[in-house]
Amino acid sequence: MKRLLALYLLLLLLVPMTPTWGKELVVGVSETDYSPFYFEEEGMFKGAAAEIAQNLATALGHTLTFQRFPWKRVQHNLATGRIDMVILYFKTDERAEHALYVEIPHLYESSSLVVTTDSTLQFDGKLNNLKDAQFGNVTGYWHGEAYSANDQLNKTQLNSTRTLLATLIRGKIDIAVGNKPVMLSLARKMKIAGNLRFLEPKIDYAPDYIAFSKAKDHSADLARQFTIALKEFMRGAQYRDILTHYGFEIPAVPAG
Repeated sequence: MKRLLALYLLLLLLVPMTPTWGKELVVGVSETDYSPFYFEEEGMFKGAAAEIAQNLATALGHTLTFQRFPWKRVQHNLATGRIDMVILYFKTDERAEHALYVEIPHLYESSSLVVTTDSTLQFDGKLNNLKDAQFGNVTGYWHGEAYSANDQLNKTQLNSTRTLLATLIRGKIDIAVGNKPVMLSLARKMKIAGNLRFLEPKIDYAPDYIAFSKAKDHSADLARQFTIALKEFMRGAQYRDILTHYGFEIPAVPAG
């Protein structure tokens, strides 16, 4: 209670009272679950990213409404203002053209290569040594400069992680690129986890942010509010409990 009161008083001092207070905010998420970051269970969204965002919104007096779209459409809707925010967004120059980010990340995410168990492919950490292979990834997902900005690789764009894994199993691509916990969780549901082999090392490890649509009024105020609330939330036990429950490493607590 003391922490919530302190947060409220801090917000009164640092963020002017505007029509952003007590808003219903529309959150865009992928049409397929992205467990353990977010997933739908009995009509409710759970997972580390969803639960952190919901706690911040509650502390600030907002409510969150989740809407599902193909990921490329989520990005389009953020750019055009059809949705208010996203809860899991890498920071790039291109994305910053339409998104206002919370100042600090709330989670970290890695990208891995996965092949079928009968594949002979190996990975030495140099993607260009695999330039004869056919890669696959979900359209719009960012997997670091080494992969996403590499035009020497043969890439197939798929509309969901489920389609990506199914395409790999059918032999239409040689390597799937994505987040290991997400792909492994879905592979277990698809009953194909035993047919997959993850290659090491990972190709990217990067921070995830909450971001707001620049096309919406008061997004700058919302970004400031959520920044203050997140810094406070990350100092508490509930943040650590969420990360521990979903198997995430606990990052350093931000100063200030």
